[in-house]
Amino acid sequence: MSYRTPPTFIIKNQSGFTLIELMVALILGLLISAAALQVFYTSSVNNNRQAAGSQIQNTAVFGVEDFSKSLRRANYGANSNNTSSFYLNHLTPQGGVVLTRPTGTKTTGTPPVTTVTWVGSNLNGLKGSAALPTSILSANASENSASNIGITNSDQLTIQYQAYQNNIFSCDGERINKNDYVVERYFVRADNNLASRQNGLACASMIYTYNVTAAEAGIDVEAKLAKLTGTGIIIIPNVDYFRVLLGTTAQNNFATNPADLSIVYQPIPANPATTLAGQRIVSLQVGLLTHSDTATTSKQDNTNLRFNILDKRDQKLEGKVAAGGKYLRDVYETTILIRNARGKP
Repeated sequence: MSYRTPPTFIIKNQSGFTLIELMVALILGLLISAAALQVFYTSSVNNNRQAAGSQIQNTAVFGVEDFSKSLRRANYGANSNNTSSFYLNHLTPQGGVVLTRPTGTKTTGTPPVTTVTWVGSNLNGLKGSAALPTSILSANASENSASNIGITNSDQLTIQYQAYQNNIFSCDGERINKNDYVVERYFVRADNNLASRQNGLACASMIYTYNVTAAEAGIDVEAKLAKLTGTGIIIIPNVDYFRVLLGTTAQNNFATNPADLSIVYQPIPANPATTLAGQRIVSLQVGLLTHSDTATTSKQDNTNLRFNILDKRDQKLEGKVAAGGKYLRDVYETTILIRNARGKP
């Protein structure tokens, strides 16, 4: 009798990861993921800051520079008055910095007789259906000009010049013919083309033709005033605050004798007839607080930021803006010499 050997079954032990191995792998995965996220976050922050820096730089290179070029036209073509065409102040006809308007009446004769006149101001010879509105004049803390800092309103600057050639354009893009006069009004308002309605520096303009003879009777610019008093166009986006100082001097001969140069920078006066009596305007200082389009991540809170804009020192952002996005901000200041304002009268 033979015996069959029973089959042999080889049983292999099933092996896997122990709990400790799984925990170690999980921790290593989390560390690698955290490192990758940190690299991504740092890269994203740097990209945002670079984009914000580029936007601020573009504002300086293109926006502020173009704005400065427009201001350098001011006072070209000013007319002579009882002192000199070079003595630029609140009475200079067609003067570069527009501070005064024709009131429409004066008293002359013996006995006194009231007659109509449209002379004796920066907007010499211009009239509407009544005296031109004060809202078109340069103003300190104008109600027409918004602000994102603790000061309620930005300034408004209105300039005037004569076109020195054909095919140049006003600040809001209107073509100007040679010898036409242009009035440009700069102020801060909300940009209605943006969903965020961020504030920007806007400009509105008016073009007219001046004739000395017709000016005595008054040139009717009623139809053009709506454009000058309108919303204009945004020429520099993302402007938090706009400030203007007038460089004034009581000296008459500093162009020929620099030793007599004595310039005082002062805000746009509420009453130029009193403040600028005996003074001439020779230069402008303008300051802009601007911010980027792209928000950045910063450890510094908006409420801790402080800014110096010309004579306005240690200014902080107002509540709603301070509570908003953290944008890269910078202050731009420039000094512009008014043309034809240095000559001896």
